[in-house]
Parts: sequence; structure tokens; C-alpha cells
Amino acid sequence: MTKDFPRSALVWLLVSITSVMIPLQMHIPLWTSLVFILVVAWRWLMHLGRLPFPTTMIKIIVVTLGISAVIISTKGRFHLEGATTFILVASLLKVLEIKTQRDGYIVIFLSFFLLGVSFLYDQGILAALYSLIVVWLLISALVGLHQTLHRENEYKQLFSAAGKTSVQVLALSLPIMLVLFILFPRLGPLWSLNLQSSKAKTGLSEEMSPGDIAELSKSDELVFRVTFDKQPPAADTWYWRGLVLDRFKIKNGRAVWSSSGVFDQIDWYPQSWQPEMQEGVYDYRITQEASDHKWLFGLRGVAAMESGIGMKENDLITSNKKLYQRKEYRVRSQPTIAIADQGLRPFVRNQSLQLVDSSNPKSRLLAQQIMLENTSDQARVDSALNYYQANNFVYTLKPIPMQENDIDSFLFDNRAGFCAHFSSSFVFMMRSMNIPARVVSGYQGGEINPESGHITVRQYDAHAWAEVWLEGKGWVSVDPTAEVAPQRIRLGLRDSLPDGDEFLPGNNFSLIKLSNFQLLNDLRLRLDELNYLWHQSVLNFNKDKQGSMLKDWFGREALKKSLYWLAGLFCAFLLLVSAILLWPGRKKKRTQIEKSLDSLNNKLSRYGLNRKEHEGLNDYSQRLQANFPHEAASIQRLFDQLQQHYYGDQGVGDEPNLTKFIKQMSKRLTKDRSNRPQ
Repeated sequence: MTKDFPRSALVWLLVSITSVMIPLQMHIPLWTSLVFILVVAWRWLMHLGRLPFPTTMIKIIVVTLGISAVIISTKGRFHLEGATTFILVASLLKVLEIKTQRDGYIVIFLSFFLLGVSFLYDQGILAALYSLIVVWLLISALVGLHQTLHRENEYKQLFSAAGKTSVQVLALSLPIMLVLFILFPRLGPLWSLNLQSSKAKTGLSEEMSPGDIAELSKSDELVFRVTFDKQPPAADTWYWRGLVLDRFKIKNGRAVWSSSGVFDQIDWYPQSWQPEMQEGVYDYRITQEASDHKWLFGLRGVAAMESGIGMKENDLITSNKKLYQRKEYRVRSQPTIAIADQGLRPFVRNQSLQLVDSSNPKSRLLAQQIMLENTSDQARVDSALNYYQANNFVYTLKPIPMQENDIDSFLFDNRAGFCAHFSSSFVFMMRSMNIPARVVSGYQGGEINPESGHITVRQYDAHAWAEVWLEGKGWVSVDPTAEVAPQRIRLGLRDSLPDGDEFLPGNNFSLIKLSNFQLLNDLRLRLDELNYLWHQSVLNFNKDKQGSMLKDWFGREALKKSLYWLAGLFCAFLLLVSAILLWPGRKKKRTQIEKSLDSLNNKLSRYGLNRKEHEGLNDYSQRLQANFPHEAASIQRLFDQLQQHYYGDQGVGDEPNLTKFIKQMSKRLTKDRSNRPQ
């Protein structure tokens, strides 16, 4: 027989659904909030009896509208946000037709699933702590489904009881969870699904136009964290290479740089080059956020140091799979190493000199002038860099849009731009002077945490610089931005912007933007440290780390011993719980009614009228009525209420009244007995 939905569980259910929806709302369409408000208001009015349950026709209309809204908002495409929206809307609409306990189960289990989905968007420590609160609410709602409301004044007692029971369940499960997390073998996923987001990942692009990277300066999104094994190199050398752009083309009158693919040959670890550890060689670990791309980051002279990572000829490392989730990898770099100093292959040289005919004629003439005035490539590089200084170029996040011949406009008219403007125009001039050159895009700098020592790199650290090939030196890194705004390299973007340029425009609630306030900045750094430790100790606790830890604990055959320990702890826990529950001397907490009945029984025992062990309530009532005929009606009424309390539908709401009645009867029966002649 299907049990009706308990009215007392509705509050827990609505609160838990609200808590599940709050973190998801940042990733799904705004109209779902309106659906949520309408559903909750509608369901509450039904609870109060002011609205009826929806008819079949209304259900069909509502479901049709909900599905149509999901399809329209996702434009008919299947992606993470669309799937999340569909499940959430289905859960909300299910709330409208909750009539039975089974309906409540469905909504709660869907909410548990949506809570798991929220971790696809955020896995930070704050999200984990918030999820514990949500789990508590959902378990409380689950407990509420098994409660029965007998009287209106029992709401508070049942509500409180559900919350306390949920706390007890969580308290018992957390130790078990920790033991399983540490000892249970870390198995790879039995299946995987790259359910991609509809939102474009903020980050570098495979194509770059002057001004593109300036858009990244508006985001404080985390890109990666770096931890050096020893003292890191100087901060002004933190050029994190991501892409080498050696193909030039004109698109809609604008210069566009991209990768030609001539360096797609990859040497995978361990066949790839690895520098020996010596002075000037750095080992470090990078924890990179999902990017939906294969490229990885590292300093100049980078080397792959683990399986699944390979090296390209253009001093880049890459993963064998796209990064749909966070990835941790070890890197080694020798920043002072000479790259391709022995010479360039013909097709590499040709690609590094390639230009589009007739584009940006003024810049070509400037390059020809510099080439004629200098006799060596090094002098020509220095002269080109000096051009930016001598002509008062300005570093800004708000460059004036330049359309036709944008390099000419930048070098001769506007003379204000971001790093991509400087690197693009510089490489163009180098190629015009027959000097092989290319654009490198990645990130420059980062913020070091004073407590943990790790370096955090965010989107606003995005940067573009240049590489030129010089005889006998190979590829040499050149940053024309540093000639105009050296403080950008020394201090980072936040502390180097000119007047009139706002840091992180639109992110008014970013703690980074409020870092001038010491208290808030200390809080931000502490939270960053906690997230870093959370990622390292929990999120990155993989099979290798578990194996290493268990080997330190148990020595050889660590996995087998850990399973023995796991089985032993499980048996010990089971025996402990069984002993507690079955212990003969274990005292059960007595209710006020039971205490009052004991008191009555003790007083009547002086007259031989105490209740016998084999005696039921009816028999005991009849015996007392025979001994107290003047109180027979009251005795009958008392025992009828006790029968109703223990075996009927009467709830805990009448406990105070029933306790008071027992105490009154105890006094009256004792007085009656004591007044009788002896």
C-alpha cells in the first residue's frame, strides 16, 4: 500500500531543493529562478489548502512549457548546462505533484544527483563544506518522509527530530567515509563522458589578434598553480609558455596569428629530452584547471617528466588528451638553454618569415629603415625595441579598436595598446627585416602565497611576447611590452595599470580587486592556501599517491594489507555497534510518561497494587478499578489514553497532558488508599 506524503516533511523538502539550486543558478539560465519561485509558492499554497493539486491537463501544459523553455535556451544542443537545466526543471515540476511517499523519494534522490552535478562546476573547499550542509538537509527531508503528523502542534517536535537524526547519521558516516577514502583502492572510472560546457572556456585561443588578450584581463579565473621543489627563479622570468604562433594572415583587415602545425611532431616521455639536474635547472609541479585543450604550460627550456606528456620542437609540452578536468603534472625547465642555436631547417625558417603581401605598408617601410641603419640582427632588434620607447607608446587595457592595417595604426597613429599589440607589431617588423620571428602566448608572472609558497596564475596574467632567431644564439625571447611598461613584468598587471584603466572591470565583488584592504587580502590568501591544500590532499589523491602513502604505512604488499585493515576496521565497527545496541545493561532513555508510571507503580506497590510483569494494560486497569471503585471512571479514562498513546494514532503532542494526568491519578489513588480504615 502506498503511503501518503507526510505534510511535516514538506518544509525540509523545499529547503533542501533550494539549497541544491543556489550553486547551480550561476551556471544555468536565469529563467529557472522564476520557475523555482512559482513552483515553491504554488506547492506551499497547496499545502495550506488554498490551491488544489494540478489536474492532468495542467500537468501536460506545464511540462510542455518547461521542456520547450529548456530546448529554446540550449538552442537544441546537448551540453552540461542544458542537461543540468533539464534535470532541475524536472525536479521542480515533480514537486507540484507530490502526493505519496514515493514521490518524495524521487525528488530527494534527484536532488542528491544534482548536488553531485554541482561538483562538475566547482570542487573547491567551500563547495565541499556547503555540500555537507545540503546533504544534512536532504537526509533530514528523507527522515521527514517517515514521520507521521497526528496533531498540528507537533510540527516543531517532528521538524527538530528530523534534523537531529540527520546529524547523527552524518556523524556516524563521516569516520567511515574517511577510512574508505584512505584505504579503499583508488580505481579509475569505469566509464567516462566528456560532457562539455556550452560556455566557452576563458583562456588563450589558438588564434590571436591584437587586443584579444586584453579581454582576458577582465577575468580572475584560476588557470593553474605552481609549486617549485626548491627556490623558484626570479619573478620577472616567470614566462609560462602555452602556444607558439608562427602563421600570419590578414582577416577582415586585421593581423591574425596562429600555429602553422609545423611543430606537431611530438616526442613522448620517456623518449623526450630531459635536462640533467644542475644549477639553473628547476623541478616544479603544475596543477592546471580544465581548458578543453591539450596544451600545457611551463617555463622556457621545458621538458616532459611523466607519461602522457610529450614535447614539441618549439619548446612546448602537450598532453595526449584534452583537459576536461583538472590535471597535475611534473615539469622540469632549464630557462638559460639555447634553443635551435645550430640553425633552422628550411621550412621552419620560411614559416618564421612568412608575411602577407601588401599588408601594413608603413610598418614595412619602418622595418626597412631600421634594417638599413643597422648592420647586425641583434642591433636591428635593439633598434626596433628602442622605437617603442622613443615614441612614447602607452600600455593600456583599453586600446582604440583598429581595423584596416591595424599594425600600421598601432605603430604610427594610436601608439597605445596591450601586450598583443606590441608582440604582433614587433614580430611583423622582424619578419619584414628577414629575421625569423614568432609570437608566444601564455601567462607572465603570478602571485606567490607567502604561507604555502605556491604560485597562483590567473587569466588576467595572460601575456604575449616574441621570439627571434639570431645566429649563434638560437631562439631568443624578447618582450617589447617590457620596454614600455617594465612594471607590468616586475609587479604584474594589477599594480602596473595607468590611470584610467580599471583592474578587473565588472568584478566588483572579487577579493583580488579588494586586496588593498589588508584584512580582506589576508583572508583571500588564507582561502587560496586552503584551496591549494584541498586540491593537493583530497582532489589529487589518486592511485599513485594512495599507493605511495600505503607503502610508507604498511611496506611491501601495501594494497593487500590495506584491504586487511579495511576489513578488520569494518568488523570492529560492526562488533562495537552490535555491542552497544545489544548490551544487557544498556539503559534506554525513559520518557516523562514512563517515569510518571514508575512513580505511580512504586506508590501502589506498598498496597500490593503494582502492575505485574505478565499483566496487560486492560487487566491492570480492571484490577485498579475493582480496588478503587470511586475512581473507576478516571482509571478507565487514563488507561484508554495510555492505550491510544502506545498503540493508536495519538502523537507525542499530548505527552505533557498525559504525564500531568498520571501524576494527578497517583495523588488521588494514594490519598484514597491512605484514608481507608486499617
